[in-house]
Amino acid sequence: MNTIVITSYGTLGDNLPYIELGKALKKRGHQVRMAVNEAMHPYVLKAGLQVFAVGRPKMGPQEVQRYAHEWNHWTRLRTQSPDIGEIKIKSQGFTYDPIDSMSSVLEAANDADMLISCPFQYKVAEMITNKINICLVRSCVTPSYLCFPRSENERQKASPYGLQNAKNLNRFIFAASPYFCKLLPEYSQVHQTGFWFYEDPDWSSWQPSQELREFVEGEPAPLVLSYSSVPVENPQEFVEVHVRAAAKLNRRILIQQGWANFNESYLPSDIDKNHVMFIDGLISQDWLFSHAAALITHGGVGTIARSLCNGCPMVVEPLGNDQFYNALQLLKLRVGAPMDSQKLTVDGIANILHKKVLTPDYKRRSVAVGEKIKAEQGLITACDLIESWL
Repeated sequence: MNTIVITSYGTLGDNLPYIELGKALKKRGHQVRMAVNEAMHPYVLKAGLQVFAVGRPKMGPQEVQRYAHEWNHWTRLRTQSPDIGEIKIKSQGFTYDPIDSMSSVLEAANDADMLISCPFQYKVAEMITNKINICLVRSCVTPSYLCFPRSENERQKASPYGLQNAKNLNRFIFAASPYFCKLLPEYSQVHQTGFWFYEDPDWSSWQPSQELREFVEGEPAPLVLSYSSVPVENPQEFVEVHVRAAAKLNRRILIQQGWANFNESYLPSDIDKNHVMFIDGLISQDWLFSHAAALITHGGVGTIARSLCNGCPMVVEPLGNDQFYNALQLLKLRVGAPMDSQKLTVDGIANILHKKVLTPDYKRRSVAVGEKIKAEQGLITACDLIESWL
């Protein structure tokens, strides 16, 4: 048995794939320690893994809602040269300094055999593995890092966490499907495994309520609105424009509350409540997306991967970070259509759904891509690589 430390940082989509990797490694007999932000600790503990705290302050739903404007990069993109792959979380509430993680990751790595690091933690991981002489494995779940072409100057600015200085790409794992994105030539040594799909331990026994089942499985199939762990500055406006677009198409819509805090208090009084359902808490996304006519989302890669895996076409409304690149990939695959999240209108959403996303062609292509992704064994491939390096 080996001891493996995994360190990651960010919101749900940045952490859950690593927690699933940790579960898979534990099943193979390894001891796994997770060094993650405090907001992710309940997920780690539910997975039965050891946990260490990194990054400050806590980065959970209430904290990100307080600084929702920091997740909206449209203003910066319209006034500066756009940098699709850049990830920065800076505000009065979130100023991330990797050095803050040093002591916790070092404690977690004490007597360990391997440290697996996400991009945010590369510099810390490199210093620690050099200091205590253990194996370093770089990993990434964000396609724009390794797949979006940039000039040399842009590459240096967009990857401030050590990727551009990585000397050994042979021990580098990329958790995304080649059917969604292709590695740039300079990263040809990186091992692209396919997506790592998080499975909540409670999903295996989860069953929808009768009310939820009737709503989701009824005809015609409903739309689903989900922004996962991304906040928005004006949740009421987002709810209103989407429920009105659904009503214009005579479609029901199910809305996940998520970290954007979409909730029933934002529902306009003139909208039929029988055509809208709000949900929060535990739900199997595989079951939900497999019954949805289309998903409306911010464009996080985890949500996109799950939707594709279930043959569900998408409307993507990116706000920042890698979401712009992900929207571009869906456009290329013709399984989703992007929209400007700052210029959403009822007619605009309804038209793009009616003329593109809800057509048989988009459904057929989504199913075809999803079948290829489902056939991959991303976690098995990753675990095999990790054990070979041990």
